[in-house]
Amino acid sequence: MSEQVLSSETQAPETSDSEPRIGAEFVELLQEIQETPREHWPNLLQMIRLFKETVTMKPRVSEKSDKIDITKLSLEERIKRNQGAIDLINSWVDEGDEEEQTETWEYLCQAIDRDRLSNRPLFP
Repeated sequence: MSEQVLSSETQAPETSDSEPRIGAEFVELLQEIQETPREHWPNLLQMIRLFKETVTMKPRVSEKSDKIDITKLSLEERIKRNQGAIDLINSWVDEGDEEEQTETWEYLCQAIDRDRLSNRPLFP
């Protein structure tokens, strides 16, 4: 198959807005699947799933989230909406090892003071 034919087959038809038509792409995808021998379908499915995992998907913006002004919510409503993040931060605080944090702080102070251009220590 020539490159010209191959490239024309892989390009999705476009609308007047230069946006690919979803319906046409779906039909093309189904045609490719139908032309693939049935014994290769499990591998094809595995490749599609792997592709989905590795591709960064664009998050869908819901219409509802655009209309919420978080500054107008009550304190209780804001806490409720952010409870997952609050719980995660609290778990980090709870699992902290004070001795390890102290050692890390001391090391950072020494490293910062060692690399300073001034002779005065930043953390005396």
